[in-house]
Amino acid sequence: MTQDSVAVLHDRFPTIGGSETFAIEAARVLDAPIFTMYVEPSLDVPSDVEIHAICQPKYTRGLSGRLLDWKNNGMNPFESASVAIDMTQGCDELIKYDVLLESGPLSKFYVPETHQRIVHYPHSPPRWLYDLFRDRMKRLDYPGIAFGARAYAKLWRALDKEAVDYVDTFVGNSELIRDRIRRYYGRDAEVVYPPVTGDWRNEGDDGYFLTWSRLDPEKRVDLIVEAFQGLDHRLVVAGDGQERQKLERMSEGHDNIEIRGFVEDIESLAAKATAVVYTPRQEDFGLVGAETLSAGKPLLGVDEGFTKNQVEEGVTGLLFDPSVESLRETVRAFDPSQFDRETIQSVAEQYRYETFEADLREVVFESERRFKSN
Repeated sequence: MTQDSVAVLHDRFPTIGGSETFAIEAARVLDAPIFTMYVEPSLDVPSDVEIHAICQPKYTRGLSGRLLDWKNNGMNPFESASVAIDMTQGCDELIKYDVLLESGPLSKFYVPETHQRIVHYPHSPPRWLYDLFRDRMKRLDYPGIAFGARAYAKLWRALDKEAVDYVDTFVGNSELIRDRIRRYYGRDAEVVYPPVTGDWRNEGDDGYFLTWSRLDPEKRVDLIVEAFQGLDHRLVVAGDGQERQKLERMSEGHDNIEIRGFVEDIESLAAKATAVVYTPRQEDFGLVGAETLSAGKPLLGVDEGFTKNQVEEGVTGLLFDPSVESLRETVRAFDPSQFDRETIQSVAEQYRYETFEADLREVVFESERRFKSN
């Protein structure tokens, strides 16, 4: 197999989040270029990765750029539909690759040539269509809008499942996503954990609990802040997003709660934390949880999603129900002296970059060998 036979196809780069980081690291591991619909012009993308933006002017310039940029980061229905439609065409340069590692749920809309092998790493089947569908619909108060949204979702669901036919091998980022792929697509999947990168370390305990993530409703950071309003323990919140102002208002008058916004060197902040608190709604994988364990810090995690798989009670952390009182009781009962840094870090070995590298290469190249032998 030649070097030019593999490429990474990623939905789009509106920001550098978990899925974009995966695409970049996969390109490094496979020594492959990345093809994507567009790259947000303000992004500082790594210079060692070759990225081809297929439809850059359409998404970043003129009237179409302004329309498609509205309420972006996966929340713009026009942008998502446009990316899916453009993905079916791809570009002529993609045809020369024997294997495409697709990253992100919209990448599977690409219509492959007969010689191409498609390995699809969706991160998750679109959650607003499946496991979070009812929750999202409850937020729509107006009957007419709600009916239109349900009809729109039904159409999207049909198109999403049609695109599954183009995929030869599914890869989930956790056992939870493997199970979702089986449930919603009726297909089996390999599991390859995303890699933990960065200088994660343990430098003692400066007496504060820490949480960090994108500050949006699905992360439920407001639950953490509300819980610490009734506690004497310090809480530091790092991250930015649509809920930041709400969290800042919630923290007013509570000297034990600090909202720091985006923190570039999150590793140093985690290194001196007492423990990390994490409350995402049905988390797909939870890079924050994996990074916490890599730093040798206990994880106080919500008892749902893949987060509950990352917490071994009394060994790597404690679990709590997604409620304010349950979290308060857990923090009060937490004794950091009962947790061992080396034991926690040994559990995090499964998230090492070297493990990701070996597992990803095995899935991609083994799928190609099987394809050629048939």
